[in-house]
Amino acid sequence: MKSIIPIAGCLLMLLSLGACVSSTETDPRKGGLFGYNPAAYEKRIEERKTKLAATEADTQKAKQESQQLESSKQEKQTRHEALKTKLAALYSESGKLENQLKKTKTANASQNQALKRLQDGAAALKADTIKTNNSDASDAAKQARIEQLQKRMDELLKEAEALSSL
Repeated sequence: MKSIIPIAGCLLMLLSLGACVSSTETDPRKGGLFGYNPAAYEKRIEERKTKLAATEADTQKAKQESQQLESSKQEKQTRHEALKTKLAALYSESGKLENQLKKTKTANASQNQALKRLQDGAAALKADTIKTNNSDASDAAKQARIEQLQKRMDELLKEAEALSSL
């Protein structure tokens, strides 16, 4: 019976050692004392390098996209500010036209009708300018509307000049 205990101990050690050696784990942290496999270790390093390179490429791409978006944002902001400036100038010009028309003297009823029509047109132009400024339309739509309003302003100014020269 005394000889069974040392034999059982030896068998237990051999089984433990066999489990360490026969490990199929490629992760050196999990492979045990005898499970170190340099080829598997190198493969894991290469996989990690590949993952790192892909992550860095994605990060660089995201940075470029962010820069493009920021540039686009700045460009749109500049265009938006230019539109606001044009609208403010148009509003101011329509106010001056209204004041000019208030000071205009008419000699007869037909001139009086023309003056009234010009005053109404100037007031409508001013209201349309405010409406365009406060609208949620795109900058392109606002630009087109500003051009229409500017044409109308030019027409009103010509008519007012013609009326005042009579």
